[in-house]
Amino acid sequence: MIRSGRASLVVLSTDTEPATISEILSLEPSEIGHRGAVLRSGRVRAHHVWSLEVERLDNTEDDQTGTRALRELLLRASGAFGRVGNLPIDCDARVWWSVDSDSSQGGFVLPVDLVTQISALGVDVCGTVYLDEVVQDQATP
Repeated sequence: MIRSGRASLVVLSTDTEPATISEILSLEPSEIGHRGAVLRSGRVRAHHVWSLEVERLDNTEDDQTGTRALRELLLRASGAFGRVGNLPIDCDARVWWSVDSDSSQGGFVLPVDLVTQISALGVDVCGTVYLDEVVQDQATP
């Protein structure tokens, strides 16, 4: 079962500055990065990065779907519904969503109301399910 998740709306651009992205989307990002900045790894950032982040959120008693972080991101990003298509051509926008499962199978359901909101935002969702490792019984016969 999905137990928790994280979600981000991320826009990468080669030329468009993060401040311009904020203006077009009518949103303030959680984090920005500028092309040409030197990263801790020593690499040079190849793109501007604009992101709106929702940190890890656990399921609640009322909602065991594992979609809480994605729902929160869509709520925070609702001002950008219909605006992503106005970004310049050098911009690539998408939602990154990852969840943690407490089993070795990581299924989930995206309810139609959630899919409708993703569609209104106008971006693809890239999802990852992190599965708990299966512990093999090491008992000797």
